[in-house]
Amino acid sequence: MISAREAYEPALAFLQQHLLSPDRMVDGEPVRDGARRYRFEHSQRVARIGRLVADGEGFDADLLALGCLLHDVGKFDAERAVDHGRAGALIADKFLTELGLPSAQRLEIVQGIAMHTDDLWNPRTDDEGTSYDVHGNPYLVFDSEPSLLARSIGDCDNIDRFGAYRVADTLKYIRFMELPTAEQRTWLAGYRGKLDWLWNQPCATATATRLWREAVDVQRSFFARLAEEIG
Repeated sequence: MISAREAYEPALAFLQQHLLSPDRMVDGEPVRDGARRYRFEHSQRVARIGRLVADGEGFDADLLALGCLLHDVGKFDAERAVDHGRAGALIADKFLTELGLPSAQRLEIVQGIAMHTDDLWNPRTDDEGTSYDVHGNPYLVFDSEPSLLARSIGDCDNIDRFGAYRVADTLKYIRFMELPTAEQRTWLAGYRGKLDWLWNQPCATATATRLWREAVDVQRSFFARLAEEIG
Protein backbone atom coordinates (compact mmCIF):
# COMPACT_ATOMS: atom_id res chain seq x y z
CA MET A 1 0.00 0.00 0.00
CA ILE A 2 1.05 3.58 -0.63
CA SER A 3 -0.07 6.68 1.25
CA ALA A 4 -1.67 9.71 -0.38
CA ARG A 5 1.45 11.72 0.45
CA GLU A 6 3.70 9.15 -1.23
CA ALA A 7 1.36 9.01 -4.23
CA TYR A 8 1.55 12.72 -5.00
CA GLU A 9 4.88 12.84 -6.86
CA PRO A 10 4.14 9.75 -8.99
CA ALA A 11 0.73 11.26 -9.77
CA LEU A 12 2.34 14.55 -10.80
CA ALA A 13 4.70 12.72 -13.15
CA PHE A 14 1.80 10.68 -14.57
CA LEU A 15 -0.31 13.80 -15.06
CA GLN A 16 2.52 15.58 -16.82
CA GLN A 17 3.00 12.69 -19.21
CA HIS A 18 -0.74 12.28 -19.83
CA LEU A 19 -1.68 15.94 -20.33
CA LEU A 20 1.43 17.38 -21.94
CA SER A 21 1.95 14.72 -24.59
CA PRO A 22 2.04 16.38 -28.03
CA ASP A 23 0.07 13.39 -29.32
CA ARG A 24 -3.10 14.44 -27.48
CA MET A 25 -6.05 14.81 -29.86
CA VAL A 26 -9.62 16.12 -29.52
CA ASP A 27 -12.13 15.65 -32.35
CA GLY A 28 -9.31 14.55 -34.62
CA GLU A 29 -7.26 17.70 -34.05
CA PRO A 30 -4.05 18.06 -32.00
CA VAL A 31 -4.54 19.86 -28.69
CA ARG A 32 -2.72 23.19 -28.70
CA ASP A 33 0.45 23.51 -26.62
CA GLY A 34 -1.08 26.35 -24.61
CA ALA A 35 -4.20 24.36 -23.79
CA ARG A 36 -2.16 21.39 -22.59
CA ARG A 37 0.12 23.58 -20.52
CA TYR A 38 -2.81 25.48 -19.00
CA ARG A 39 -4.51 22.24 -17.95
CA PHE A 40 -1.35 20.94 -16.26
CA GLU A 41 -0.66 24.20 -14.41
CA HIS A 42 -4.33 24.61 -13.47
CA SER A 43 -4.27 21.13 -11.89
CA GLN A 44 -1.33 22.10 -9.70
CA ARG A 45 -3.03 25.32 -8.59
CA VAL A 46 -6.18 23.37 -7.70
CA ALA A 47 -4.08 20.96 -5.63
CA ARG A 48 -2.66 23.89 -3.65
CA ILE A 49 -6.18 25.18 -3.03
CA GLY A 50 -7.14 21.67 -1.91
CA ARG A 51 -4.55 21.84 0.85
CA LEU A 52 -5.97 25.15 2.05
CA VAL A 53 -9.50 23.74 2.16
CA ALA A 54 -8.33 20.56 3.89
CA ASP A 55 -6.41 22.50 6.52
CA GLY A 56 -9.43 24.69 7.20
CA GLU A 57 -11.85 21.76 7.47
CA GLY A 58 -9.69 19.11 9.12
CA PHE A 59 -9.59 16.83 6.07
CA ASP A 60 -6.66 14.70 4.97
CA ALA A 61 -4.70 17.39 3.10
CA ASP A 62 -2.59 14.89 1.17
CA LEU A 63 -5.66 13.01 -0.03
CA LEU A 64 -7.59 16.10 -1.12
CA ALA A 65 -4.51 17.52 -2.86
CA LEU A 66 -4.06 14.23 -4.71
CA GLY A 67 -7.67 14.23 -5.89
CA CYS A 68 -7.41 17.88 -6.93
CA LEU A 69 -4.19 17.23 -8.82
CA LEU A 70 -5.82 14.46 -10.87
CA HIS A 71 -9.23 16.10 -11.30
CA ASP A 72 -8.65 17.04 -14.98
CA VAL A 73 -6.60 14.04 -16.04
CA GLY A 74 -9.42 13.06 -18.41
CA LYS A 75 -9.80 16.49 -20.00
CA PHE A 76 -8.95 15.15 -23.47
CA ASP A 77 -10.50 11.68 -23.06
CA ALA A 78 -14.24 12.42 -22.98
CA GLU A 79 -16.66 12.14 -25.88
CA ARG A 80 -18.25 15.37 -24.63
CA ALA A 81 -16.58 18.07 -22.53
CA VAL A 82 -19.11 17.87 -19.70
CA ASP A 83 -17.99 14.29 -19.07
CA HIS A 84 -14.27 14.92 -18.72
CA GLY A 85 -14.55 14.33 -14.97
CA ARG A 86 -16.07 10.89 -15.63
CA ALA A 87 -13.32 10.08 -18.14
CA GLY A 88 -10.75 11.27 -15.62
CA ALA A 89 -12.25 9.07 -12.92
CA LEU A 90 -11.60 6.00 -15.07
CA ILE A 91 -7.98 7.02 -15.63
CA ALA A 92 -7.38 7.98 -12.00
CA ASP A 93 -9.02 4.81 -10.70
CA LYS A 94 -6.77 2.60 -12.82
CA PHE A 95 -3.64 4.60 -11.99
CA LEU A 96 -4.28 4.72 -8.23
CA THR A 97 -5.21 1.02 -8.13
CA GLU A 98 -1.92 0.10 -9.77
CA LEU A 99 -0.09 2.52 -7.48
CA GLY A 100 -1.57 0.81 -4.42
CA LEU A 101 -3.60 3.59 -2.77
CA PRO A 102 -6.02 2.07 -0.20
CA SER A 103 -9.37 1.35 -1.86
CA ALA A 104 -11.48 3.54 0.45
CA GLN A 105 -9.27 6.57 -0.22
CA ARG A 106 -9.08 5.80 -3.92
CA LEU A 107 -12.85 5.55 -4.34
CA GLU A 108 -13.44 8.72 -2.34
CA ILE A 109 -11.33 10.94 -4.57
CA VAL A 110 -12.27 9.10 -7.76
CA GLN A 111 -15.92 9.90 -7.08
CA GLY A 112 -14.97 13.54 -6.51
CA ILE A 113 -13.12 13.60 -9.83
CA ALA A 114 -16.07 11.98 -11.62
CA MET A 115 -18.61 14.53 -10.40
CA HIS A 116 -16.53 17.70 -10.38
CA THR A 117 -18.05 19.13 -13.59
CA ASP A 118 -21.76 18.59 -12.93
CA ASP A 119 -22.14 17.61 -9.23
CA LEU A 120 -23.98 14.43 -10.22
CA TRP A 121 -23.05 11.17 -8.49
CA ASN A 122 -23.29 9.14 -11.66
CA PRO A 123 -23.21 9.56 -15.47
CA ARG A 124 -25.83 11.81 -17.03
CA THR A 125 -28.90 10.24 -18.59
CA ASP A 126 -29.88 13.28 -20.68
CA ASP A 127 -28.62 14.37 -24.08
CA GLU A 128 -25.70 16.42 -22.72
CA GLY A 129 -23.50 13.55 -21.61
CA THR A 130 -22.63 10.00 -22.60
CA SER A 131 -21.99 6.73 -20.79
CA TYR A 132 -18.59 5.99 -22.35
CA ASP A 133 -15.28 7.72 -22.89
CA VAL A 134 -13.64 8.17 -26.31
CA HIS A 135 -12.06 4.73 -25.97
CA GLY A 136 -15.42 3.02 -25.41
CA ASN A 137 -14.89 2.39 -21.69
CA PRO A 138 -18.08 2.69 -19.60
CA TYR A 139 -18.01 5.35 -16.90
CA LEU A 140 -17.95 4.35 -13.24
CA VAL A 141 -21.19 4.16 -11.26
CA PHE A 142 -21.19 4.87 -7.51
CA ASP A 143 -23.72 3.59 -4.99
CA SER A 144 -22.89 5.87 -2.07
CA GLU A 145 -23.24 9.57 -1.37
CA PRO A 146 -20.05 11.55 -2.00
CA SER A 147 -18.15 12.70 1.07
CA LEU A 148 -17.42 16.34 1.83
CA LEU A 149 -13.84 15.72 0.74
CA ALA A 150 -15.03 14.32 -2.58
CA ARG A 151 -17.36 17.27 -3.14
CA SER A 152 -14.52 19.65 -2.28
CA ILE A 153 -12.59 18.66 -5.42
CA GLY A 154 -15.13 20.49 -7.58
CA ASP A 155 -15.11 23.46 -5.20
CA CYS A 156 -11.33 23.79 -5.44
CA ASP A 157 -11.53 23.60 -9.24
CA ASN A 158 -14.10 26.39 -9.32
CA ILE A 159 -12.07 28.59 -6.97
CA ASP A 160 -9.13 28.53 -9.37
CA ARG A 161 -11.40 29.09 -12.36
CA PHE A 162 -12.49 32.46 -10.97
CA GLY A 163 -9.22 33.86 -9.67
CA ALA A 164 -6.90 36.50 -11.06
CA TYR A 165 -5.37 34.19 -13.68
CA ARG A 166 -8.72 33.69 -15.33
CA VAL A 167 -9.28 37.44 -15.67
CA ALA A 168 -6.55 37.53 -18.30
CA ASP A 169 -7.67 34.24 -19.81
CA THR A 170 -11.30 35.36 -20.10
CA LEU A 171 -10.42 38.64 -21.78
CA LYS A 172 -8.20 36.82 -24.24
CA TYR A 173 -10.85 34.17 -24.93
CA ILE A 174 -13.56 36.68 -25.86
CA ARG A 175 -11.04 38.94 -27.68
CA PHE A 176 -12.19 41.81 -25.51
CA MET A 177 -9.80 44.38 -26.99
CA GLU A 178 -11.11 43.66 -30.49
CA LEU A 179 -14.75 44.37 -29.53
CA PRO A 180 -16.36 47.73 -30.29
CA THR A 181 -16.80 49.84 -27.17
CA ALA A 182 -20.56 49.32 -27.08
CA GLU A 183 -20.10 45.55 -27.17
CA GLN A 184 -17.48 45.78 -24.43
CA ARG A 185 -19.98 47.61 -22.23
CA THR A 186 -22.69 45.07 -22.96
CA TRP A 187 -20.42 42.14 -22.19
CA LEU A 188 -19.20 43.73 -18.96
CA ALA A 189 -22.74 44.36 -17.74
CA GLY A 190 -23.72 40.75 -18.34
CA TYR A 191 -20.55 39.27 -16.89
CA ARG A 192 -20.67 41.42 -13.78
CA GLY A 193 -24.24 40.28 -13.19
CA LYS A 194 -23.07 36.68 -13.50
CA LEU A 195 -20.30 37.31 -10.97
CA ASP A 196 -22.77 38.79 -8.48
CA TRP A 197 -24.92 35.67 -8.83
CA LEU A 198 -21.95 33.32 -8.51
CA TRP A 199 -20.71 35.05 -5.35
CA ASN A 200 -23.88 33.95 -3.57
CA GLN A 201 -23.51 30.26 -4.48
CA PRO A 202 -22.27 28.25 -1.47
CA CYS A 203 -19.63 25.55 -1.60
CA ALA A 204 -19.62 22.26 0.30
CA THR A 205 -17.61 23.71 3.20
CA ALA A 206 -17.20 27.04 4.96
CA THR A 207 -13.52 27.26 4.03
CA ALA A 208 -14.20 26.67 0.35
CA THR A 209 -17.05 29.20 0.41
CA ARG A 210 -14.72 31.83 1.86
CA LEU A 211 -12.00 31.13 -0.71
CA TRP A 212 -14.60 31.06 -3.50
CA ARG A 213 -15.96 34.47 -2.58
CA GLU A 214 -12.46 35.89 -2.26
CA ALA A 215 -11.69 34.64 -5.78
CA VAL A 216 -14.91 35.99 -7.27
CA ASP A 217 -14.30 39.32 -5.53
CA VAL A 218 -11.00 39.62 -7.40
CA GLN A 219 -12.94 39.51 -10.65
CA ARG A 220 -15.75 41.70 -9.39
CA SER A 221 -13.29 44.40 -8.39
CA PHE A 222 -11.34 44.26 -11.65
CA PHE A 223 -14.35 44.28 -13.95
CA ALA A 224 -16.07 47.03 -11.98
CA ARG A 225 -12.96 49.19 -12.44
CA LEU A 226 -12.74 48.26 -16.11
CA ALA A 227 -16.40 49.18 -16.67
CA GLU A 228 -15.82 52.51 -14.91
CA GLU A 229 -12.83 53.36 -17.07
CA ILE A 230 -14.64 52.46 -20.29
CA GLY A 231 -17.41 54.77 -19.18
